[in-house]
Amino acid sequence: MSLSSQKKFLIIKLSALGDIVHALPVARTLRQTYPQAHIAWMIEERYKELLHNNPDIDEIIPIRIKFWKKNWTRETLKEILHIIKNLRQQNFDVVFDLHGLIKSGVIAMLSGAHIKSGFHRKNCKEKISSIFSNKKAPYMAGGMHVIDMYLNLVQSALEIQNKVKQFPLPETRNQKVEDFFQQHPELTSKNIIGINPGAGFESKLWELERFAQLADRITVELNCSILLTWGPGEEHKTKQIAASMKQKCWVAPPTSIQESIALYKHLILLVSCDSGPLHLCAALGIPTVSIFGPTDPARNGAYGLNHQTVHKVLACSFCWKRKCPLGTNECMTQVTVDEVFESVRSNQKSNM
Repeated sequence: MSLSSQKKFLIIKLSALGDIVHALPVARTLRQTYPQAHIAWMIEERYKELLHNNPDIDEIIPIRIKFWKKNWTRETLKEILHIIKNLRQQNFDVVFDLHGLIKSGVIAMLSGAHIKSGFHRKNCKEKISSIFSNKKAPYMAGGMHVIDMYLNLVQSALEIQNKVKQFPLPETRNQKVEDFFQQHPELTSKNIIGINPGAGFESKLWELERFAQLADRITVELNCSILLTWGPGEEHKTKQIAASMKQKCWVAPPTSIQESIALYKHLILLVSCDSGPLHLCAALGIPTVSIFGPTDPARNGAYGLNHQTVHKVLACSFCWKRKCPLGTNECMTQVTVDEVFESVRSNQKSNM
């Protein structure tokens, strides 16, 4: 089959929020190269609004793996079989497994696509998943950002010349968010710096007391307003920071993904650990200062210009473990308030 006839593509990137943002240039690159192609994206249902009205995507295929695992019933099995049947009826030419996991490899195989494009075995998160791909990207050494890894995978499958590093996100003016800012004129009377204390797993977290100390310094020394942002199950973190602060701050209202995007557009800078909001802000062109520990900022840091990362290189650095194997979280605790504040100050100066 010639490359020119490959007009039905399936992208498998199920989660999480930041990882999906990192994969957006894959759809943009495919659309630019094959403007008439049918491009589908399989995604966990709870993240599908991130792809809302994306001009590069013709079809969103939501699935509920997390729900299925907790609710294994006859109805669940029927739902899974229905999705598999629909996948196979699509007759995809190429499926791109951007996870390198067993579950994504199985989905790629079940799709029935002619070409199942995946990572080199050594780049797969679960190495056995490489058996499900028949078109493997070349091995990519450490130090390469995951966005470039995704694009290299696509390039190796289709021999695409031009990679398009753009991040189309939903363009929606949200009245709920606008009302929030209008109701807090003192917040908007100064430049707003956001602080997002949450992260996907425990070892990525920085101490809440340090966030409070940082927020106080930003308020006093940089004369900015502080907006504390949060995701599902994280509101208590922002309330604890607010209670520990000496200066006034504001806590963001509950927001959906699209509402969060509208909210972040009011910030001049976001301070965050390695989290979905960090990567959303980077994609929106909002400067960031991030605190990294178990994950490698060279691979998973904020992409593009006007971003600074504070991290320590230790003997155990970049272990990628959800919980610190040593029980110390030293890679995060060694990052000081002074270091993060100086990064915020220098970032703010360079963007004035």
